[in-house]
Amino acid sequence: MSVATGLRFRSRLAVGGVLAAAVIGLGLLASGPSATDALAASGKTSKTGAAVQITGNGEKVDASGASVVIRGTASKISAGGALVDIQAKVDGDVEAGGAQVSIAGDVGGDLHVGGGLVEISGSVGGEAYVGGAVVRFNATAAKDVKAGAATLEIGSDAKIAGALYGGGASVTLDGAVDGVVDVWGAAVIINGKAGGDVTVSADQVIVASTATIAGDLIVRSKNDPVIEDGASITGQVRIEEPRPWFVVPDWLLAIGAAVIAIAGAILAGAILLLIGRGAFEEGLGKAAFRPVSSGLIGLALLIILPIIAVILMTTVIGLSFGVALLMVVPFLLVAGHAVAAGCIGMWILDRSGGPRSAGRLIVFIILGAVILGVIWLIPVAGPIVAFLAMLIGTGAYLRTLIHRMRHGAGLPPV
Repeated sequence: MSVATGLRFRSRLAVGGVLAAAVIGLGLLASGPSATDALAASGKTSKTGAAVQITGNGEKVDASGASVVIRGTASKISAGGALVDIQAKVDGDVEAGGAQVSIAGDVGGDLHVGGGLVEISGSVGGEAYVGGAVVRFNATAAKDVKAGAATLEIGSDAKIAGALYGGGASVTLDGAVDGVVDVWGAAVIINGKAGGDVTVSADQVIVASTATIAGDLIVRSKNDPVIEDGASITGQVRIEEPRPWFVVPDWLLAIGAAVIAIAGAILAGAILLLIGRGAFEEGLGKAAFRPVSSGLIGLALLIILPIIAVILMTTVIGLSFGVALLMVVPFLLVAGHAVAAGCIGMWILDRSGGPRSAGRLIVFIILGAVILGVIWLIPVAGPIVAFLAMLIGTGAYLRTLIHRMRHGAGLPPV
């Protein structure tokens, strides 16, 4: 399936799929062939850790961590982390994924970026593929730009020599596009310039007074577009019936769900490492050495805790506590998913039991999350096995939290 066709999915599926695929793919690239904290080889620099800072000297750079900052020059960059900041001159491609990603400088090749908040400036010599919750593209692009986001903003400094293919709940075009523009969303606002035809599929379309369209304006909507006085449209304005949404096959939905689950496990693992690395490592140990009892505790949690929460919510004084208790269940399940993934990765890569850096733990989580995602795709048995693994991780992490609270209170361990 082409990227242009994929951009016609519903916004939630498109954005979620693009974002998750980017984060996971880039996380795997960033883990690289080595699990060491830092590796300098001929023509390549690889580094993982909680806070990674690299000043490149023209080599290929692979980096992953909670915070990744890259400066200098590079032949190619692959980076993944919660916070990714790249301000460098890159001869080749740049691949990056994270919760917050900022790309500046000159990129000679293609740009592949996914994240929660993505901000692009500088210049891109190749094609740009961008996905996220919020995407702000303010760069000069020599070729096509293809982007999907809940909020997509093509800034006033953006100059795209090729075409723009984009979609999201809200799309705003303030910059200039030399080629055609093909965008969709709930609301699309065009303030900038287009050198070719503009095709918009949206419920609400606004062509502002500052807009300049050198070709036709094709609007696929049940509502008439708002074209303000002063807007320049060289070609014709055509209103067409909106086309039916692309029907997504079940197998593609399953892959999308698996990819999103993998991304969630990696992000949850990174957060758990930041807020309590010791508790996370202890949870790995309990999941590895006490899987049966941990799984039973996880199952009991899933059954008993919601019942207690509902009972509390039926009382006046226990309403707020019951709601809070009910909200704990998703948190523990997500944490358990990350612990299960980390345990699988640890079992495969390192069963020594010795001290492990944050970078190695992230690599464990990435590997285990991908394995669990692949297992989940196996018909019938796959989801059952993945669910059992999550229960084991949940029970292990809950035991760790209880043990640490009892230890802090001076009570005997469980």
